[in-house]
Amino acid sequence: MDVPIHVIRYFCVLAEELHFGRAAARLQITPPSLSQQISRLEDQIGVRLFDRTPRKVELTTFGRDLLPLARRVQDDHDQVLAWARSTRRDLEAPSLRVGVVAAGAGTLTTNAIATTLQRTPKARIEMRRLGFFDVIDDLDSGRADVVFAPWPLRLPPRIRVEPLWSEPRVLVVPAGHPLADRSSISILETADEVFVTAAGGHPEIVNWWVVDPRPDGSRPRRGPTADSVEGILELVAAGAGVNVAGNSAASHYRRDELAYVAIDDIEPATIVLCSLADAPNPMVKAFRETARSLSPLPDITVSRQPEL
Repeated sequence: MDVPIHVIRYFCVLAEELHFGRAAARLQITPPSLSQQISRLEDQIGVRLFDRTPRKVELTTFGRDLLPLARRVQDDHDQVLAWARSTRRDLEAPSLRVGVVAAGAGTLTTNAIATTLQRTPKARIEMRRLGFFDVIDDLDSGRADVVFAPWPLRLPPRIRVEPLWSEPRVLVVPAGHPLADRSSISILETADEVFVTAAGGHPEIVNWWVVDPRPDGSRPRRGPTADSVEGILELVAAGAGVNVAGNSAASHYRRDELAYVAIDDIEPATIVLCSLADAPNPMVKAFRETARSLSPLPDITVSRQPEL
């Protein structure tokens, strides 16, 4: 037995109105057509659902039993349609998955997203926090369309790299550390420190961040490692060592247990926007252009390292 959903709806409306004329008007069909549809339903089920007289229409016992079931079917069908419409809207809306490593490009990250939403109000932006060395996997898998990440990185040619942001590097120390109250230091003043570093990274990248070797030829002492910014900062706060980070970490990861001290004599960190060079998502190109238009950096390139 197959009862079409529109017949279920006809039955429910007639059960509410108990009048063929009013029910037909609500359904935008003629009363004879409604009567014919109800009669077919009754014949199909094998019982009378309404008692009809020239003066009134009433539900039979069978009709009263069917009504809550029919309403449930109608409501479920309406929910399915609403879900389908919502899903179609979501699929049709332009979307962009934005990955961020550490603090990203500071305020430029926020401004680029805000400007994109202003220009494309229906766009769906999804944010994703990435580990230090997840850029390639997340772009290749589609988990991210664009990624803000600190340079240097080791990336294959299929990944486009655009420098957007430059910021000084700072020494991250526990709040009670002897250097915590200084406004700035030289990297050579950290010779006695133990450095917390990122786990699993290529040695050349880790060496750049901890400035190994130093200008005087000395090498920093390595200590514990962590696979996330949060893990590194937790180790620093616990007194396990110090760390070198971009200056935006001071505002992005502000904690009472930590102090951020400018390092005067090392090159700044550069934040780049990474994306697949042949990204099929049209939002990627638009976002690249938006980010570049907001960037304070001149049009420069970064020296690419060979892929691992």
